[in-house]
Amino acid sequence: MAAKRGITLYHSPASRAFTAYWMLEELGVAFDVKSVDIRKGEQKSREYLKLNPAGKVPTLTDGDVVVSENPAIAIYLADRYSYGQLAPRIEDPDRGAYLKWMVYSTAVVDPVAVLHRQNVDVSGFSAGFGTFDDMVEVLSSVLMDRKYLLGERFSAADVVLGATVSFLLHRRVLPEHAALVDYNARLTAREAYHRAADATWPAAIFQSV
Repeated sequence: MAAKRGITLYHSPASRAFTAYWMLEELGVAFDVKSVDIRKGEQKSREYLKLNPAGKVPTLTDGDVVVSENPAIAIYLADRYSYGQLAPRIEDPDRGAYLKWMVYSTAVVDPVAVLHRQNVDVSGFSAGFGTFDDMVEVLSSVLMDRKYLLGERFSAADVVLGATVSFLLHRRVLPEHAALVDYNARLTAREAYHRAADATWPAAIFQSV
């Protein structure tokens, strides 16, 4: 039996699925979008849960391949469609940092920020992701003297972590540290970012701070 072909992004406007949409725009590959209205609970439908048992967006299918979670989607897409460009090759010394920042975006930055918005700051000793202040210091220090996470080189890690930084700056969760604001300005100036924002955030919520 022939393998299925074509990329489909299961997406809900004004959600974290923006990250996967931006990634696809950076790649310039053809893709279809299927809307999942999370405000109506469509992500919990029996049909959708077969693709993503967590009942979250985004989910991406590429032929017979099914991928969920933004870092996993970005790693998959970059390796398959931009290996050696948006994705450092396995033998590239930057590959380690690239993977670290991919994981850091959703394993540390996002949960710490969500807790902080609820006035919950967990001790860095008791939680694997550390404190809010620790997270801010890590991000601001690494971006203080470089253009992107890997230096002068833009990568898929900037899409995944950068989308989170952009959202958190807009919501005034992250402090307006010069390194973070400047980094966000570089990201929001990218054409692919604007195409994704125009398609997924009708109120133009993602703008330079």
